Amino acid sequence: MICRDMATAPEDRLHENLNRCLSDSLVKGFGGLVIGSVVTLLFFRRRIWPVWLGTGFGVGMAYRGCEKELNAVK
Repeated sequence: MICRDMATAPEDRLHENLNRCLSDSLVKGFGGLVIGSVVTLLFFRRRIWPVWLGTGFGVGMAYRGCEKELNAVK
């Protein structure tokens, strides 16, 4: 009989990593959105491209972190 506390199933570890990646993506994407909004209000006379650029940087950073984390599960 295997104790569930000592050994976690690979599906459980994958599920935990995916949850962490999703929350990390939301936090970093929202952070990039806020930073892009502040930059556009202060410097670029309310253009939309700094907002999208900040969001893209945030989501890209989260994607890279998730990729490393999920590759370590293998």
